[in-house]
Amino acid sequence: MSARTKKDSTGPSSERRSRFGTVTPRYDTAGNLVAWQVRYPDPKRPGKKVQRQFKPDMEHEAHQWLEGERHLVELDRKNIQEWVHPSERRRRKRASLISFEDYVTRWAEEYRLPNGERIAGGTRRNLYLDIAHFMPGFKGKLLTEITPKDIKRWYDAPHPEGQWAFRRSCMRLKAAFASATKMGMDGSPPLIRDNPFILPIPPAPRSAREDVPPVTPLELKLIAESMPDYTRLAVILATLVGGLRCGELCGLQIKDIDLKTKRLTVRHSVNRGYADRGSTRIARTKTDSSRRTVPIPDGLVPLIHDHLLRHCEWTDPEAMVFRPRRASVMSQTTLEAQFRKAREKAGRPDLTFQSLRASHATLLMLKGGTLREVMDELGHVSEKVAIKHYQRIVARHRNQIVNQLAEDFIKAAQ
Repeated sequence: MSARTKKDSTGPSSERRSRFGTVTPRYDTAGNLVAWQVRYPDPKRPGKKVQRQFKPDMEHEAHQWLEGERHLVELDRKNIQEWVHPSERRRRKRASLISFEDYVTRWAEEYRLPNGERIAGGTRRNLYLDIAHFMPGFKGKLLTEITPKDIKRWYDAPHPEGQWAFRRSCMRLKAAFASATKMGMDGSPPLIRDNPFILPIPPAPRSAREDVPPVTPLELKLIAESMPDYTRLAVILATLVGGLRCGELCGLQIKDIDLKTKRLTVRHSVNRGYADRGSTRIARTKTDSSRRTVPIPDGLVPLIHDHLLRHCEWTDPEAMVFRPRRASVMSQTTLEAQFRKAREKAGRPDLTFQSLRASHATLLMLKGGTLREVMDELGHVSEKVAIKHYQRIVARHRNQIVNQLAEDFIKAAQ
């Protein structure tokens, strides 16, 4: 609704001026009074105005507020008390009433992914685990009381949760404070002016998973044979088709597999809902790039076909490829528990579904696959992530290429 300040003689009192500021009526296009606008010169920024609006029935309050502001500006002029902008005063008042614990709790509840979507399942569970690591260090404090010195005290203390968890907690803590420095979605001013987390985020420690060698054909055979018959195919797909994540395997439906075109489409993952409670259900994939279509090797077509006939309602496009015994959707917890037992029998207790995914990437590269092809298979957009987390060193292959390099040079020099 547009508003104007001029008014004909039939309306309320017109603009009142003082030597300090103005109280001006504001009208809509129909001539109805919609607000009282109060303005006065900003004493700290020449040429700028401080303003505030009051409801139509609050003319008296508008004049009172202007008089109070005049008094505060006068105190500042006499060097008795520094004048603070009204929006900053409101911010300080709001912030002075909020405990750090309450703020972080609200921040976590409203946490969003970069694309604006709410987090759920394991992602939400990990967020609360990270918060639990730093919360005791600031319990009982107001948000505005926490200083860089307080954070350094927590930062320098022992962190038995481990380097990875400590790093994630630092990132979460810094992000929570950064959010408090921004204007609220309702237009409210920031709760704090500056982020007190000024320390560096600890570097990512070397993951022990990076040293796990790829699964061998014989090991994969032993693991598959040790899995329950109705989930045996899962470990094969994770290793040889698209490097599927555990959640992506659980979320596979009949419509996702096309044996005629030899294509498998990853459309979903699974979780236990926004609050990470209740039964497992179909959910969105980890990232947008995780949704992908990958080729099915010729040699696996008969194996997949047999699985669909024996373990699935293959005529129903919505039916699950891996159907649990007592639920409608396979949970990651169930599939991972089955895998843990199978890997022990195969003599590879170091393997995880993530390791099978990394094996897929590494073996593709060894067979001549390009980095772009590997990234498309895994559903990654970051070359750095693909190289760091999904390509393993194979000692035998490394020795072979080093020997071949030296042999070629020696022959060329003769």
